[in-house]
Amino acid sequence: MGSLERRNSMILSEVSQYWRELRYGCAEPSQNKLCNSIATIDLAFSSSASALSKHLSRDKWARIRTDLFDVLVSSFPGHFLVYQADGTEAFEPQGDWPDDGLIEFFPKRSNRKSDVAREDIKKVHPAIVLSLRWSWADGRNAIDSSDFESYRDAKATDSSEEAQIAREFLDRICDICADEAEKSTRIAHRKWWRLSSEASSCPDKRTKNQLKKEMMDLENVWGVPTS
Repeated sequence: MGSLERRNSMILSEVSQYWRELRYGCAEPSQNKLCNSIATIDLAFSSSASALSKHLSRDKWARIRTDLFDVLVSSFPGHFLVYQADGTEAFEPQGDWPDDGLIEFFPKRSNRKSDVAREDIKKVHPAIVLSLRWSWADGRNAIDSSDFESYRDAKATDSSEEAQIAREFLDRICDICADEAEKSTRIAHRKWWRLSSEASSCPDKRTKNQLKKEMMDLENVWGVPTS
């Protein structure tokens, strides 16, 4: 995935905070913020960020990403495709629903390629998958929030002990990820300043441009250092 424009992205520390606010009902779902949050997590674990992603818990950030995907799909109109597990070929609607594969969601009110999001079928919330399967069986891949009322109702009214344990587990995940984002941001900003110094004194245009690209890649995940 290429770099996002800085004005359209959210840095990783903002992603964890936004996810927490969504969970506690302190923020409304925003298509732009959800898409940017998913894209930022993907960027954080891309090859260009590998030196910093080793400081992050991939499984915990993947859980946040899945929750953000669930909220995106269930809150905004769009259409979806179902792909084979390797992501190379889409299944035909009204066929058998696959046990393994990827769900790809295209938000209706967006023309940005970066807003298209994919997730493993097995990770998506079962209630969301069930609604998608109903649409699939009807040969319909256009969906909107009204298709997922049962999913939202179940989340809002579930007061079982199991649900409480799950919420406490997610709270711990959020705390860990927020701490990781803060620590990795400090590391990324030190690297950004080093690259900035090298770029300012570099006489070779090609090398200077490469250094600036590396700086932009850091900015898209960790932000611009303020001091």
